[in-house]
Amino acid sequence: MTTPFEYITRELHPDPCTSTALLYDDMDSQSGRSLPIIYEPFDAARKAHWQDRGALFDFLLTTCGEGKRLLDFGPGDGWPSLIVAPFAAEVVGVDGSARRVSVCQENARRMGIANATFVHVPPGMMLPFEDGSFDGILAASSVEQTPDPHATLAELYRVLKHGGRLRIRYEALGRYRGGHEEDAWLLPLDAGRCRLILYDRHVREERVSQVGLTFALPAAMLCQALDVPDRHALRFHDITVAHLQQLRPALREARLCQTVHPSGRTYHRFLREVGFQVVSPTHDGSHAAGELFDALPPASRPRDLAGVDAILRPIVEIITRLPAPVEGDPMMTAIKD
Repeated sequence: MTTPFEYITRELHPDPCTSTALLYDDMDSQSGRSLPIIYEPFDAARKAHWQDRGALFDFLLTTCGEGKRLLDFGPGDGWPSLIVAPFAAEVVGVDGSARRVSVCQENARRMGIANATFVHVPPGMMLPFEDGSFDGILAASSVEQTPDPHATLAELYRVLKHGGRLRIRYEALGRYRGGHEEDAWLLPLDAGRCRLILYDRHVREERVSQVGLTFALPAAMLCQALDVPDRHALRFHDITVAHLQQLRPALREARLCQTVHPSGRTYHRFLREVGFQVVSPTHDGSHAAGELFDALPPASRPRDLAGVDAILRPIVEIITRLPAPVEGDPMMTAIKD
């Protein structure tokens, strides 16, 4: 039986593209406007807000970034650039999507943050900075979205000062093993268009094929054609070749993006190969913040941002120094000697 991916390859001939063209250039907000402080007030009663604060201190402390010049590689909506900026001397965000850069700039203006700037650099291009320009680098689930993660890490190594630190959050594919290797997501583009994204994750090979099908249909109408109640309920098994054949008259564009998602072991090897002498997989400050939120009775939790920061910062400082198994999906710190 023909699979949706086989049908798309044989009949629709998708054009190769980068993940920027597939996704990020068409997103009004990469986070769905859900980021605390950037889009909504910090709420100490919400676990997700504690996790975001844990991520802040993770990136800040592991890069020794207080009062330093930092590079945020792939800031999306301005995260973590805009929450790190109040602690740093300067933050420069670099993104492969011109639209994402525009969103980051607007968010910085709205928040009154003057020490964060954002630069558009097309995917795979050299960064427009001299060697050794930054004291620390933040890379949050962005390296694996570039055309060549090994080359990207080499470029980050180049612009980092000696003694500087790179902190990476990455998406290894092991988390999708056991039934989530194939997936689907529906991205509304505007009132009359949507893009169906199909994922084919090859866990062992550490690569992903992503197909984007743009239809001249509202997202709700596409859901009706696929017999699902809404886009959040959509699953890969809901999509059949018969559905794709039925929808073909509304198809306006087919794209194919191939990305490499290194495992922890592969990242460790890549980082050593590009020149980093010290590479340390450690635990995640964001995860620790979430665990702490769950462990504290509601009456014992701090009720404001200052109180949360006071309790989280020393804990995250310890957690991010604890070694984690390289086979897992931790954060990773690399130091340029």
